[in-house]
Amino acid sequence: MRPEAPFYVGTTRPSWVGWTRIALTLLFGAVLALVLAQRGLVAAVPPTAGVFALLALWTWMGQHTRFIVDDRGLTVSLGGFLPRPTWPLAGFRTVQYRIVPQPAVGASLGGYGWRRGMVIPARPEELRPVGDRKLLTGGETRQSYRMVVTRPGTMVEIVGREGTGYLLTPEDPEATAAAIDQAIRARR
Repeated sequence: MRPEAPFYVGTTRPSWVGWTRIALTLLFGAVLALVLAQRGLVAAVPPTAGVFALLALWTWMGQHTRFIVDDRGLTVSLGGFLPRPTWPLAGFRTVQYRIVPQPAVGASLGGYGWRRGMVIPARPEELRPVGDRKLLTGGETRQSYRMVVTRPGTMVEIVGREGTGYLLTPEDPEATAAAIDQAIRARR
């Protein structure tokens, strides 16, 4: 019997790496504003400070997200209020856990935040099944992914049907993976 499609709301939060990036952006903006003020370019200080404040806000929004899993797929809202295009449920093949240690995040995934990128496929020892699902690994080359990666550790990986994968680090990976699994099963 086919289960009902879920309606699950989850979040991702910045890790210490994300907060460090936000703080450094604000710090560089403050230093540049001070240098401009000392050189007598006072009119350039507010626009410069504004640009760096917006960059820090954008960095925060890319890591502090809210997402919804429903019968259409997974919709990420940056900052919790700016929805991005839905990751379509029709393109989901399976869901699994992927464990990425701290030193491997940059090399394997290319970095942190909401973005698209090329990802090195997981090795079998980095994967755990969700329920009774089979584990799927990619080939030897990098693959296209849509990501919301905010910290190392246990991530939820959605293996896509048409060459695109999806990867996110929710606050509650088990509940998120269960909701995605239920959505995939409801669609079949």
